[in-house]
Amino acid sequence: MTGRAIRNVTVKHKQWLTPHMLRIILSGDALSDFPTNFESGYVKLRFLSHELASSMNEKPLVRSYTVRAFDQAECELTIDFVSHGDNGPASAWALACSAGDKINIDGPGAAKLINMDADWFFLAGDMTALPAISVNLEKLPPTTIGYAVIEVLSEEDKLPIYVPEGVSVHWVINAHPDIPNTLLVDKVRSMPWQDGEVSVWVASEFSTMKSCRQYFKIERKLNKNNMYISSYWKMGDTDEGHKKAKKIDADLI
Repeated sequence: MTGRAIRNVTVKHKQWLTPHMLRIILSGDALSDFPTNFESGYVKLRFLSHELASSMNEKPLVRSYTVRAFDQAECELTIDFVSHGDNGPASAWALACSAGDKINIDGPGAAKLINMDADWFFLAGDMTALPAISVNLEKLPPTTIGYAVIEVLSEEDKLPIYVPEGVSVHWVINAHPDIPNTLLVDKVRSMPWQDGEVSVWVASEFSTMKSCRQYFKIERKLNKNNMYISSYWKMGDTDEGHKKAKKIDADLI
């Protein structure tokens, strides 16, 4: 059981941003004390299985999603979902839900933002990280220089995002992210290295994360304080399996 508040909220609005990115706005009085400035942090959505939905003793399935935006005045919480089938409880719920539907959430968890103390910046991630990358880009000063390398499922998934003028965005198209590949890390490696101190933010599939960490930490020898590198999912594994893999990986580094 988490120590964070559990809130019952209502689906207020649902909108397709791209063919594979679905935005859901949650609202309700339970968000009246939701803290501000947690964009890029996360909330946990709590799902009961269909068969046991009426059981008060059922342990819910919990899935973490990025806080894309929070409007305190309107008590509205925005979450963006990558839709690539309905094989998981969160994606299935997002596809099926309608305005007025209820769901329990808890959080927020800490926002993991890029370290602003650098000469230039390098952000990278797949489509699951696009909401957090967007938040990070919005918080960077307008004079920022650097790169944003973003993997999406199709050309139509290139979501319009705010980018400081000096940051170049490089989209990587990968229609099959569930098949082993090196598309994202290959693009990351291809970017010309700039002078000065760099700050890095990466979130992606587990194996891609490890390859990016190898590049930035070992090959580029970056200071750990200037790197946030994490995985949001693991190919061929459940969310629970991914969490176990992350724990084992963390104990090894």
